[in-house]
Amino acid sequence: MKTTRPALRYGCLILASLALVASPVLAQTADPGGAPGVSATAAVISSVAITQAPERAAVRVEGEGRLEVHAARLQSPDRLVLDFAGARLHVDKTLIPGVSAPVRGVRLGQYRPDIARIVVDLTSEAPYQIAHDGTAVVIYFEVQPAAPADASAKTTTSTTTNVSEIETKSDAQARPQFHYAAAAPRSAVARSPKALQIPAPHFTLPNELTQPAFLLASFGGNGQPARPADTSAQQAAQQAIQQANTAASTMAAGGVSAPAGKYTGEPISVNLKDVDLRDFFRLIHEISGLNVVLDPAVKGTLTIVLDEVPWDQALDIVLQNNGLDKQLNGNVLRIATRDTLKKEAETQRDLEKAQADATNPVTVTRVLSYAKASALKDTLKKFLSSRGDILADDRSNQLIIRDIPQVIPTVDNLIRQLDRKSQQVEIEARVVAASRSFAQDIGTELGFAGTTTGGRSLFSGDPAVGGSGVTTGAGIPPSPVMVSSNGGTSGNGITTGIPLSTNLSAGTPTSGFGYSFRSPNFALDFFITASEAKGVGKLLSKPRVVTQNNEKATVKQGTKIPIQTTINNTISVQYIDAVLKLEVTPQITAEGTIFMDVLVENTQVDTGIPRVQGIPALDTQSAETKVLVADGGTVVIGGIIVSQQTVNIQQVPIAGSLPIIGYLFKRTTVNVQSQELLFFLTPRIIPG
Repeated sequence: MKTTRPALRYGCLILASLALVASPVLAQTADPGGAPGVSATAAVISSVAITQAPERAAVRVEGEGRLEVHAARLQSPDRLVLDFAGARLHVDKTLIPGVSAPVRGVRLGQYRPDIARIVVDLTSEAPYQIAHDGTAVVIYFEVQPAAPADASAKTTTSTTTNVSEIETKSDAQARPQFHYAAAAPRSAVARSPKALQIPAPHFTLPNELTQPAFLLASFGGNGQPARPADTSAQQAAQQAIQQANTAASTMAAGGVSAPAGKYTGEPISVNLKDVDLRDFFRLIHEISGLNVVLDPAVKGTLTIVLDEVPWDQALDIVLQNNGLDKQLNGNVLRIATRDTLKKEAETQRDLEKAQADATNPVTVTRVLSYAKASALKDTLKKFLSSRGDILADDRSNQLIIRDIPQVIPTVDNLIRQLDRKSQQVEIEARVVAASRSFAQDIGTELGFAGTTTGGRSLFSGDPAVGGSGVTTGAGIPPSPVMVSSNGGTSGNGITTGIPLSTNLSAGTPTSGFGYSFRSPNFALDFFITASEAKGVGKLLSKPRVVTQNNEKATVKQGTKIPIQTTINNTISVQYIDAVLKLEVTPQITAEGTIFMDVLVENTQVDTGIPRVQGIPALDTQSAETKVLVADGGTVVIGGIIVSQQTVNIQQVPIAGSLPIIGYLFKRTTVNVQSQELLFFLTPRIIPG
C-alpha cells in the first residue's frame, strides 16, 4: 500500500506528540510490597497498549522478565483471555477502551498472586496471532473492512488528550490510529484535532511505535510493514523524537507538582485550537465515565492549553469561560447555558408555586410534651408556605397548624426535633466568709518619790497621773510622798501609793508585773501590764438550685427590709432584699461540660453604720460571671480579701524614744483584722 505525502507529514506530527509522553525507562524491579507469594524476580507487566492500523490491530503487553502467556478464546460475548503465569500487574488502569473493531476494549486484573490476566473484548470472532517482540508479547487481530469515509475520518487519538491541527478527511483516512492506556502516569504535551477521540492516561509507548518506519508506512496484505516511502521523512521523524524527548526531560526537571484543592480528577494534558465545544465534552465523557447530555444552546469553539490539570478542573474552566454551568444527577452530567438553567429554575419555581396555590390546605393539631406551644409557634412559622398559619393553645399546650399537605411533614419533623425532654442541672453554690483578728496591748506604770538630806527637797510623780496602788503595811517604811484620799500629798502615813510619774498601762490588762522599793527617804513603784487576744470566724452559706437546660433559676434566703417613702403626700412602703441569692442559667454543651451565666449575691444589714432616717446600711458581697465548668467540677468564681492592721504607741516624750529604756516609758497597742469572701460553684448534670 502506497503512503501519500500528507500521511508522512501527519506521521511526523504524531510521532513528536507521542515522544513527549513516552517514558524513557520501564519498571525495573518488582514492588517489594506486592502481592504475597510473588518473588522479587517474578515478571512484571508495566504497560498494555492498543494499536490500530488500517489493516490490523494489536494489543501489546510489555514488562520486565520473561512473559509466558496462555490464550483461550471465549464466546457470548467474544473475548480472548490471556493468562501470564508468574507475572503481576504494575499498571494504574484496569480498563482500556478500544478505538475501533475488532478490539472493543481490554480489561486487566491480578487473577491470582502468581497469574496476571488480561481479557481482550472483541466485536467479532476475529482471527488472532501471538508473537514475541523482545520481552514484549504482541497479539495481532485482523481488521474488518473499513466503514464509509465520512465515518472513519472522525478522530485520531494520542497517548494523552491531544492532537493538533485540523486536516482533511482524506488525510484522516490514510493515517493510522493509536490508543494507549494502563501504564504509569507521565507528564505529557501533545495536540488534539477538531474531532477528538478520547485519551487515556500517560504511559510508556511500545518500541514499535517509537520507530519512524511504523508511522511512515502502512501494513501490507501479509501483515508486515511496507518499506518507507521517503527517507527524508524518516529523518524528520527522528529529529522530532529527539526534540520531544528533550522537552519532556526539561518538564520533568522542573518538578511539576500535583494539583491541590477541591479537584480530585485524573490529571490530563490538552492542547486544542478552535475545537468544537461538543467534542471537548465528549472527551470529558470518555475520561470521567459520566453520561454527558448537552443543551441545544451549547455551541462554540474552544482553544485551550493545559498541562497536568485535573479533568474536573479543566471542565469548570471551560464552563466558566463559555458562560455554561453543569448539573449532576447520578452518573448523568447535564451541561447547559446559564440563561437556560435560570429560566428552568424560574419555571420550576413558578410551577411549584402554582401547584401549591391550587392545593387545598389542611388543618392539623400537634400536642407538645416539653416545649411551650407559645414559644415554639414563632419558630415554626418561618417554615410554613405563604398560605400557612399556626396558632398556639396555651391551655392544652397544642399547636394548630393550617397549611398545604406538602409542608406538614417538614413541620412535624421540626416538632420532633424541638419538643424533647431537656436535661436538668443541679447547681450548688457555697459562700464562705472567714474573719481573723489579733490584738496586743503592752503598757507600763512608774512612780518614785524621795527626799534629800535634811528633808528640804522632795521628788515625786504627779498625783493627777494616778497612784501606784501599793499600800504601806506594818514594818514597811512609809514613802516620802503619799497620795491622799482627796488627791493631794500627805506625809501622815496614809496607806495610799506614791504618785505615778507615768501611767501607760494596758487598757484591759490580762497580765502584769510590779516592783516596789521603800526606805525612809526613797520609794519606787514600777508595773508592766499586758493583754493579747485572737479570734477566728467563719460563715458558710450553701444555696442550691435545680433547673432545666437553658432555663434561669433563682434561689434566695434572707430578710426583706421595709423602707417608707413619701412622694406627693403619698406614703408608700418598699421592700429591699437583704438576702443570699443565687441566680444561674446553665447550658449543657455537646462535650458534656456546662456553661453558666451566674450571679451570686450576699447582702446583710451593716450595724456598724448609723441608720439614716431609720434606714439601715447594707453590706453586700456579690459575683457575676460567665464560666465553663466540667460536670461535677468545682470552680471559684470570685474572692475578696480585706486586711486591716493598726499599731498605736503612747509614750513619754524623749524618754520613750530611747533605745531599750524607751520601752519603760511607752504603751504599744497592735490590732490586726482580716476578712475573706469566696464563692464556690459546683454544677452537676442530673442523669435521665
